[in-house]
Amino acid sequence: MNNSRRDIFKFAGGAVAGALFTPAPWRLITDSALWSENWPGIPRPARGEIRAKFTNCALCPAGCAVRARCVGDQPVSLAGVGGGLCPFGITAHHLPYHPARLRQGPIEEATAAAGKRGGNAIAVLDLNPGRTVSWTYRRAMSSMKGIYLAPESQPVAYDLSAAKTVLSIGAPLLDGWGTPSKVSSARRNFHLIQAEAVESRTAMMADEWIPIAPGGESAFAQSVPGLAFAKDLSVVIGDAPEIPEINRRIGAYGKTVFARPEAPVPDAWSTGAAAVTELDEVPDHSIGVLLIDESSAVSYIPWHRIQRKLVLDNPLVVTFAATRGGYARYAQYALPTAVYPEVLDDIAPAVDSIHPTFRLSVPLVKPPSGLVNPADFVGALAGVPATNSLRERADAIHKSAKGAVVTYADGKETPVKDLTADAFWKSLNEGAAWKWADATPRAAAPSRSKTRPGEDLESAADLPLVAIGEPHSPGLISPLMTKLYQESNLRLAPNRVALHPNDARAANLSNGARATLQTLLGKCSVEVTVDPGVPPGAVQVGSSPGIQDVCGPAARAKVVRA
Repeated sequence: MNNSRRDIFKFAGGAVAGALFTPAPWRLITDSALWSENWPGIPRPARGEIRAKFTNCALCPAGCAVRARCVGDQPVSLAGVGGGLCPFGITAHHLPYHPARLRQGPIEEATAAAGKRGGNAIAVLDLNPGRTVSWTYRRAMSSMKGIYLAPESQPVAYDLSAAKTVLSIGAPLLDGWGTPSKVSSARRNFHLIQAEAVESRTAMMADEWIPIAPGGESAFAQSVPGLAFAKDLSVVIGDAPEIPEINRRIGAYGKTVFARPEAPVPDAWSTGAAAVTELDEVPDHSIGVLLIDESSAVSYIPWHRIQRKLVLDNPLVVTFAATRGGYARYAQYALPTAVYPEVLDDIAPAVDSIHPTFRLSVPLVKPPSGLVNPADFVGALAGVPATNSLRERADAIHKSAKGAVVTYADGKETPVKDLTADAFWKSLNEGAAWKWADATPRAAAPSRSKTRPGEDLESAADLPLVAIGEPHSPGLISPLMTKLYQESNLRLAPNRVALHPNDARAANLSNGARATLQTLLGKCSVEVTVDPGVPPGAVQVGSSPGIQDVCGPAARAKVVRA
């Protein structure tokens, strides 16, 4: 039988038409849809009882009270108690599953190496000072005759509720500077003047924005006493070294500026703790073993400042970190730590808290195995027990019989003297905070002005731009936060720099171009954002460790095509 081409086409057409009237193709589509919904790795919504848990956010010293909506034991959403959370806090329950998280490390080898060289000029660098674990580090260093290092501390707290006119010189006052709920509440009662080079989010919401030259914070601060509004100022906020003296002149100390409060600690801790030392006070090439706690860092010290303090001959650096993006790039050992909301820890006092407080970040999920507790690691080296330190401090607070416990679930205040020590500890672990609101704020003496590090004053003829830094952000943030700078451009991405259109044009750079940021300290790869809001002659830089290692605020820089 001979089949023509027409017969073949008729047969094929009939087969297709017939197949449409059979269940085969439709069943295949249905099965494919079901298979795609059940592949390994497909997330499945939790099932179970819906309930609320309470904790405190540990991503920054604000320590906002958190209400977690949980399905069974799994948190599915976070919200603020008595005020909103920042975007970092709202998405913090994603952090345990972050793809860039450090999950394993050579813990036993690092322990052996540090133990073998523990007496060799050891130091601990604590990038989130003021916690109970900080006291563990100080006691351990006292026992080992080592050094407890912390970033330049803010020795004062500010009472914005008592302010009428506030001058902020470059501080992100309305963008993560203090406790959001407290700042928002006080904001209704004071006039805010924001002085900075870029019209930041705080400048946009201020009553008045004063544009200043990039890197000109100190020069502007020096001119403040002669300005027309100086007599009306209640407080000046910012990092310029002249600010403490300005606050003394306007009489802010004892009215809006007080000593930073601290909750009670056991007497033995105070007598057996090493002093707090700033990095610049340490002689160069004097540290043989450096342990860095960046697990919940609230600041970053450029590596070149740290490196010159290490001995030249084979220093040992161990870092406790959640990612490999920070000091893990320079350390011999990078050890993985738990992240919020996995870890039980307390929170340092907020910059806008003038009364003593004690708050726990209570875990909402269990941490994975194979992690290291930095306090236990350091305490074991020195023979200083750290396991029960939070309970010991809670007992010291209870023994003082001062203040009250505020439970987040109902807002009820219970005087400490009406609780047993066990009941007090239980309430803290169920979502509560100890506050001593009746304590008289301690007076603070004006701190002496300090000269800025040399890199902030650097200049070079072939580096035409002045760097403007972004506020520090947590090292680990939810991947959903990328929408704030990838789609909306509300924030500058950590690895990005922003240039005025004229400066971008002069460097032959377009929006989104890959480029190299160069300073006297080195180079790093960046991505360019062209923004007319950046003043000519300036480069606004992100907060990634790579950028901060080569470019501090007010540093001279240039951006060239990669």
